[in-house]
Amino acid sequence: MGSITFEPWKRLWKSWAPGKCKTFVWLAIRNHCWTINRFQKRGLQHPERCVLCDQEEETIQHILTSCVFARQFWCAILQQLALTNLTPTRSSSFADWWKKAEKKLQKHLRKGFNSFCILGAWIIWKHRNACVFDGVAPNLQQAVQAFKDEASAWQFAGAKGLATLYLELGVVQG
Repeated sequence: MGSITFEPWKRLWKSWAPGKCKTFVWLAIRNHCWTINRFQKRGLQHPERCVLCDQEEETIQHILTSCVFARQFWCAILQQLALTNLTPTRSSSFADWWKKAEKKLQKHLRKGFNSFCILGAWIIWKHRNACVFDGVAPNLQQAVQAFKDEASAWQFAGAKGLATLYLELGVVQG
């Protein structure tokens, strides 16, 4: 009584990632992030469309998976692991995509992939916020580089599963 169900809890809370990143993904999966649709409901000033693609209304699910920018980002970082077949589709929610993609990997790589997904979502969100609040133009190469830099820092800080994912798939980082 008084509890809520949260299907991806294990994928999220048992993964190596900073608490603020896990909390963000938890909020994102539950659609509780401050995006344009939430600003509209409260009568606050907001851009008309997604600042990353300028094509559709912005929701957190759009930002993380269905936005053209997001799909290009996921494709680029998954390409580092030769996993472009796991790139999200336009119609998938972040949680659904993550669940299906994780199941396609060998069991010993899943923990690292979960950290990888949390980091990817976090980088997209930070890049989106830089565009909204700092007037930065969307830049795929900049977001991908931020992901690479942060992935290295996470591995150095103790993300063993993430390091295993990169090592097992024969990826040279740089």
